[in-house]
Amino acid sequence: MRNRHPFLFSGRFLPSLPMLVRTRVAICCSFFIQGMVFATWCARIPDVRERLGLNEAQLGTLLLALPVGQLVSMAPNGWLVSRFGSRRMLIAAGFLYPCVLLFLGFAPTAWALGAGLLAAGFAANLSNTAANTQGVQLEHYYRRSIIALFHGMWSLAGLAAVALALALAPLGAPTWAHFALVAAGACALLAFSGGALMPFDRAPAPVRGEAAAGRSPWRLTPYLFWIGIASLGCMACEGAIYDWSGVYFRDVLRVAPAHQSVGYFAYLCAMVSCRFVADRVVNRFGTARVLYGCGACIAGGLALAVALSLCGPALAMAGAAAGFALVGCGTSAVVPIGCGLAGKAPGVPTGIAIAQVSTVGFFGFLATPPLIGYVAHATSLRHAFALMAAIGLLVVVATWRLRGAAGGVIRR
Repeated sequence: MRNRHPFLFSGRFLPSLPMLVRTRVAICCSFFIQGMVFATWCARIPDVRERLGLNEAQLGTLLLALPVGQLVSMAPNGWLVSRFGSRRMLIAAGFLYPCVLLFLGFAPTAWALGAGLLAAGFAANLSNTAANTQGVQLEHYYRRSIIALFHGMWSLAGLAAVALALALAPLGAPTWAHFALVAAGACALLAFSGGALMPFDRAPAPVRGEAAAGRSPWRLTPYLFWIGIASLGCMACEGAIYDWSGVYFRDVLRVAPAHQSVGYFAYLCAMVSCRFVADRVVNRFGTARVLYGCGACIAGGLALAVALSLCGPALAMAGAAAGFALVGCGTSAVVPIGCGLAGKAPGVPTGIAIAQVSTVGFFGFLATPPLIGYVAHATSLRHAFALMAAIGLLVVVATWRLRGAAGGVIRR
């Protein structure tokens, strides 16, 4: 593979390394930019709320704009990546996303903030679809799983963003200055690394066993549907940890305020760590076995947290932290593996396949917070987390069904 498309300062980006390695690092940079921008926004939400004088209901409504923007833009973004190429779209989104972050820091009204969050959702999804398409294309040259590393960079960027926010807090840096610093750094990183991205996308694998003529690439095949269901089960449980882990520790386990984030911290550390070794595990044991193991970790971890919540306070907190760490291990690999499998869908361009799988999976992430709230209100939060353990088993069920629809794509 040769890249004959220079871009800004790309000539100075690791010029001594082989092209494949440069491309791999460049894709890592793109995922890092995505994670840094998203986590930077999350870290300053309380400050934005205070500046605009929003109450809890207003803030909750506005925060919904970002995932809604991601959801409604999935089909258009899949078409854009398929039509114009993942490299062009990733560079465009790589500049747009940080610029939208800067706008969020200056948004003068709640309406402006909502519009900015919708735009951020569009840019985030376009960047995610294009970056995953790049990763899947590069796997063809490596002939082994490498995509989990890229998702690990997204998670690592989240930790870096939190560390930067904590470092700037004692200095009293205003939100707009913090966002401008991150946006400038992200654009500079893309200016150096963008030219090393894959210059073209490979054609989709040919359709076997049926005529390709007249077959729409947007048709959701059983193969892509079950990949999406596995992603849905994973992202639903991931959303439960993100939004409800602190509340679970406070209301169910009755821990001290200083310990309310223990479960989330354990989950995040496990997920980040496992993403950096997931590719080796997949290459060693095969896709199907890893997906089965991920589903078992997700369901088993949530079941452990629920079961030990009935014990004494110390054991309950330790058990919940260990359970959430298991969930982190399970959720670390499902979405990266799903993107890699989607890229092998016969007769479907990679960008469209990833958009379809992401659309199905993202419903889990979007629907989980209200679902847990409704179930907890009707019964208890403990029962709601027990339900999430059952939903985590969707990864196991989908993997079993997927092996029958994969046509030999999934390795044992």
